[in-house]
Amino acid sequence: MILVFLLGWGSFSEAAAPKDELQTAVDLYRQGQYFKAARFAFSATDGNPRIQASAYSWIALSLMKSGLHHSATYFFIRTLQVGTPVEIRRVLTGTEELLFAVGPDLLRKYLVRHTKAQDYDLKNLSAFYYAQGKDAILRGDLKRATALLGDVASGSSLYPYALQLLATAYALSGRTAEALRAYERCEAKAGSLLSGLDSPRTYHSDGWIKQRRADSEDLTARCIAGRARVLYEQGQFEESDRAYDLIAKDTFVWTDILFEAGWASFAMKNYNRTLGRLVSYKSPGLEFVFNPEVDVLRAQTYMMLCLYDDANGAINDFNAQYANVGIRIKKYVEGNQHDPLAFYESGKRALSDRLHSDNPFHRVLNRFVRSPYFQGLVQSERDLGSERARIRQFDSFHKGVSHAQNEGFPGFLNVVLNWRRKTIRLLGGFFVKNSLLDYHGKILSDFDKMSYIKLEMLSRSKERLAFNRTPLAERGRGNVHPQRRDHQYYWSFNGEFWNDEIGDYVFGLESACGSKNGV
Repeated sequence: MILVFLLGWGSFSEAAAPKDELQTAVDLYRQGQYFKAARFAFSATDGNPRIQASAYSWIALSLMKSGLHHSATYFFIRTLQVGTPVEIRRVLTGTEELLFAVGPDLLRKYLVRHTKAQDYDLKNLSAFYYAQGKDAILRGDLKRATALLGDVASGSSLYPYALQLLATAYALSGRTAEALRAYERCEAKAGSLLSGLDSPRTYHSDGWIKQRRADSEDLTARCIAGRARVLYEQGQFEESDRAYDLIAKDTFVWTDILFEAGWASFAMKNYNRTLGRLVSYKSPGLEFVFNPEVDVLRAQTYMMLCLYDDANGAINDFNAQYANVGIRIKKYVEGNQHDPLAFYESGKRALSDRLHSDNPFHRVLNRFVRSPYFQGLVQSERDLGSERARIRQFDSFHKGVSHAQNEGFPGFLNVVLNWRRKTIRLLGGFFVKNSLLDYHGKILSDFDKMSYIKLEMLSRSKERLAFNRTPLAERGRGNVHPQRRDHQYYWSFNGEFWNDEIGDYVFGLESACGSKNGV
């Protein structure tokens, strides 16, 4: 709808264009005068629909070469929508460069809808495989997804992302050995996302480069976590536990998967290790984490040790912390369900707030607005301002051309960037909305789990009374020496949390099962 609206802005074109303006644009492009080439190609679109698609393709390529990638996206998309195979194949020669600059998913649906494998040259073919492969996963066609994603070239800038998707498709298909290998390759190749950052292409902002480095670190951590999950599903709990330990503590992923590592310890019946991992969330460094499953696992672990008072304490903590949050999320989503921009603005406010916010709603939003995807959208919105400044700079070099706001080619680019900003905000808004809906559903599910734990504890208490079991010695706190691996050391806890220690604690509790506190 936005794209059709933009096409009506013929009044923004330059003064009457001669028939050879498109050829002039091509000549200028080949001479390296890219912004001037884009100007002439834009003039050629006015009143001559027969060459419109060809002009769009040259505008898109010229703007890319000028470092104006967000501006180029509109003309790239329009070429795909209205072009013949000749124009489509021409503009697709810039696909990898464009995706490298604006992100791998912005243009995915257009590549799926309007292109075929034979439209691409060898350098850019991986973009087609990536787009089609991710689309296949979303449609549940895992066989097709693995075939397509497996064809992404190792030299492609999309290769690390494709490996993560490929591993996910393998895991969902039950092909665990192949999933593990793909996750290992993903971990090894995530650093290649940094390739080219030191090149002389100065149009990349400092914020964009910082985000790219964060993407690389995040992808490394997520691929390790993916491998750990596959090992867990295979019942290889010890190997899963060791894999979780490889995730760097300074990544945001680590704060979210610490409880997953707790489940690996739980599966090995190493309940003291589980509790040690979960107590890390009590540290000042992790108190911003707002994950209801932490309390669910804590309650379940205490129940397995028959420490029912402690289990009840975890349940009470959960109820106190999440009951009102669930109500607030439901009210917020229902009140803004037709306004995706409100969700985006809420996400931005949470992102700009300090990590250890006192606002519980911001703490909820932290789980997803600090993901690379949402932060990448916010960074793209910031980069639009840099593009506007560069357009003004390019435009100032052209004498004898109107520089009035909203006139001519620069004026049209201003409209394009406004459209681009709206698409970014809509994408971010729907992401936050869907994430909140998923989070609300998770809270409801966790309330059900807590109810089950309470019923199970009541059942165990009834069994103890019915069989009148003989009480054993009182259980003790801290009187079981924790097991450790060869590279680990034993230190007693002195009541202080240290950043290099969180995640490594182990409780020393005896089970009360069989005592007067248990069954």
